[in-house]
Amino acid sequence: MNESWDRTSYHFLSQVVIFLDVNDSKQFVEAAYAAYRKQHPATDTFTLQFMAFITINYLNCCYHQHADKSYAESTFKFLQELPVDPAIGLEKLIGKFYQAVFSGDEQKARSLKSIIQDCGYASIIDDIEID
Repeated sequence: MNESWDRTSYHFLSQVVIFLDVNDSKQFVEAAYAAYRKQHPATDTFTLQFMAFITINYLNCCYHQHADKSYAESTFKFLQELPVDPAIGLEKLIGKFYQAVFSGDEQKARSLKSIIQDCGYASIIDDIEID
């Protein structure tokens, strides 16, 4: 994989990840996480936002392609590593929602879904079913 990741690369991946096969997505996403960790661009809000978008869109890809929970584990870990920043607060909340869904924690998933919907972002997760 190309190791010269920049803000544009992260932005592009954040948009196309949902269209890829989950196996291809996983490879690109893992490469992006590794590059981001090397660069430490925590002060660059746009890059931070693109990384958060990658995580949420990748989790959406995993969900809709019925990927095993193991596909999502590194993304949950990566999302937790991102700094506390209002610019990515919604993405962190949605990440927790997906984590509850993948873990089968229906009560927590319902609670988080309700909060996300109450904030006006229902369309982002409306297609996620909770048993």
